[in-house]
Amino acid sequence: MPLYLKLLHAALATEVEAVLPIIMLLLIVGVTTATLQAIFQMEDTALNLLPKTVVMILIGIFGGFGALDLFKSLIVAWIGNVGLLVHQSWS
Repeated sequence: MPLYLKLLHAALATEVEAVLPIIMLLLIVGVTTATLQAIFQMEDTALNLLPKTVVMILIGIFGGFGALDLFKSLIVAWIGNVGLLVHQSWS
């Protein structure tokens, strides 16, 4: 397999690894909020949006489950292989 395909595979795997915990946390918060709204029969959009917004702010403040470190290691791998990418056959 060519190097650029290996690096692309690593990039997609890193993206999934970095974003999946955030999506799962927001899914849990959304389902919990919707369940509580159904139990108490409240139909307020602000009550649906506010918990997810607070969770996203907290994720941003606390670094997003190490997502920045994952992306940093991906960039280091790409930069480390630039010389090999330039000198390989792309066909």
